[in-house]
Amino acid sequence: MAITVDHKRTRMNAAALNDRRRTVFQRQLKLSAVFSKPIKTAEVIFFTSQISLMLEIGTPLKNALEATLSQTTNPDFKKVIKAILDDIVEGRQLSDALRHHPDVFDSTFVSLVKAGEAGGFLAQTLDRSVEMQEKRQALGVQIRSALTYPMLLCLLGCLVVVFVMVGVLPKFTVFFAGKENLLPLTTRSLMVLSGSLQQYWWVYLLGFIASCIGLILFKHSEYWTALKDWVFIKMPLISGLSNKINTCSLLRTLGHLMESQVPILQALEVTRETVGNRYFRRFIQQIQEHVRQGGKFAQPFSVNPFILESVKQMIATGEEIGDLAKVMLRLARFYNTEVDRQLKAIAAMIEPAALIVMGTIIGVIVSSVILPIFRLSQALQ
Repeated sequence: MAITVDHKRTRMNAAALNDRRRTVFQRQLKLSAVFSKPIKTAEVIFFTSQISLMLEIGTPLKNALEATLSQTTNPDFKKVIKAILDDIVEGRQLSDALRHHPDVFDSTFVSLVKAGEAGGFLAQTLDRSVEMQEKRQALGVQIRSALTYPMLLCLLGCLVVVFVMVGVLPKFTVFFAGKENLLPLTTRSLMVLSGSLQQYWWVYLLGFIASCIGLILFKHSEYWTALKDWVFIKMPLISGLSNKINTCSLLRTLGHLMESQVPILQALEVTRETVGNRYFRRFIQQIQEHVRQGGKFAQPFSVNPFILESVKQMIATGEEIGDLAKVMLRLARFYNTEVDRQLKAIAAMIEPAALIVMGTIIGVIVSSVILPIFRLSQALQ
């Protein structure tokens, strides 16, 4: 009897020691992430693809993790994979091991893996997760590429304007002095602004730095989050695209979870955590409450003003035929194509619009310098 108690106490002590070691490791990893490069989405996709492929050809999970560990170059990610491998060796499931690293593997990924383990189709579940991650990464790349060129163009235009105001216009100010009554309003305004920039440049610099700091602080505040969510959900020019992006993300995540046989309430909870917009999170919560009370899944969709009419009809049809997951995934693929097309169209419109705006600004500045010269020469004649 005493030996049995000692064995139990030894196992409990070993488990407590492992938990303490895991906690210390997670703290060290978070601290090291501050001073090192982060784990990229592409690395997580590669990790998931490798594990899925090896499981599909019959490789044991432990050997698959060891092979992936040897191919990983990011030292922080190697630590994460090594910790996962240690958990697997100790007899834990992969989903439990992944849950210890929420900064690398989100709740959607963990839920899909847990469903795959329960249903015996882990490789297929990992493939679905790769597809979701690739779609999310492709969307981010498209948005950044659509905005990069206009932002660079605006930055270059601002630098040109500052150079003209500080380096070029002051040379003409001496020539224009005493003849202000013959100068157009734009020239007089630019002369005043140019003199102000030369004399009080430090005030403008401090104001720029203070504005940047204020914007950074505001960006991390609750007011910024509320304003951003409201703009992206209700502003006429961008709400249509934003609603499609949020709807597409909602349908894809929820569809993959339900296809992986995750219970609908748990799938809704996981999906709600992955959606960034508070209006869509509130909408998913309404669906949860409605389904929990025994209502139909499609009913909250039918009364939501942000959901497209085609989505409302297809969700109702999918619930009637008993194949909601297939319908949602097909809708997600369709609207993903629509989002791609709209982003390309917006990028094609933004570039010439930015060129026109910056060309107009520079044209006004140049004309404000050249036209007075002709006017003064005519007055002298």
